[in-house]
Amino acid sequence: MKGRSALPRTAFLVGLLVVVAGGASVTWGRRVLTRVPAFKARTIEVVGARWLAPDAVLRRAAIGRQVSVWQDFSSVEVALARHPIIEDAEVHRVGLNTIRIVVREVTPLALVGVPDLRPVRSDGTLLPIDPLQAPLDLPVLTAPAEIDAESKALKDGAARRALEMFARLRDLDPGLAAVVSDFDLAASDGLMANLLLSQPARRLALPSRMDEKLVGRVRATLADLRNRGVEASLIEARYADQVVVRLSHSSRESGRPL
Repeated sequence: MKGRSALPRTAFLVGLLVVVAGGASVTWGRRVLTRVPAFKARTIEVVGARWLAPDAVLRRAAIGRQVSVWQDFSSVEVALARHPIIEDAEVHRVGLNTIRIVVREVTPLALVGVPDLRPVRSDGTLLPIDPLQAPLDLPVLTAPAEIDAESKALKDGAARRALEMFARLRDLDPGLAAVVSDFDLAASDGLMANLLLSQPARRLALPSRMDEKLVGRVRATLADLRNRGVEASLIEARYADQVVVRLSHSSRESGRPL
C-alpha cells in the first residue's frame, strides 16, 4: 500500500527470530540465532587494554570474523584470563554485528631490577611489559631480587617481603604510595621508602604491620611539615602510636619550629 513504509524483509526476519528466541529456552534460542547469517560478526572491539596492544588481545581471543555474535564466548574469556597481564575478561554482543572484548588488566606494583627493570605484581609475578614501550610511573624496588626459573616470579626473600609491605601501603592509601620513589626493607624491621622530591620529607620508615590509623598519622605529619614550610630528612613511623620527625640540616639551621 502506498504511503506506508515497508519493513525490509531481512530486518523483519531478524526481529522475528529474536522474538521467537526470547520466548524459548536460552540454549535453544542461542543455537538458532548462531545459524542466522545476518548475525555474523563484522567488527570486534577491544576495550580496557592499556599495557597490551589490542592486536595482542585479538590474537589471544582467536575469534574469527565469520563467527556469530550469539556464540557462547565463555571459553574465550577463560583463555584471555590466562594471560599474565589480564585479570579477567568479558566478551559479549553489541548490536547485530559487533563483538566487544572488555579486559581488566592487572596493576603493576613496582619495578624490580633482575637485572633489567621489570614490572612486578604484589605476589612477585613478573609482567611481560616493556618499560621502554609502555610508560610506567612506578616506584623501584631496590632490594636484591632473584627469579625462580620455574614460576618466572621472584624467589622468596627480602624482595618479596618488601613487595608485600608496599602492597599493603598501596591498599591502605594509594595516594601515599604514589609519592614513593623507591623502597626496600629497613635495616632492622619494616619498610624504608624514599619519597619524591615534591614531598616535605626525604624518607619514610614504616612498620611491617600497617593500619589506617598509622597511615593517617603519616599523612597528617606530611601535611604539617608542608604547612610549616620545613623539610624532614626522615619520618619514623615504626614506634607505637607516635611519629618521630628528624628535620633536615637546612631546616634545623633556619630555626623554623616544628
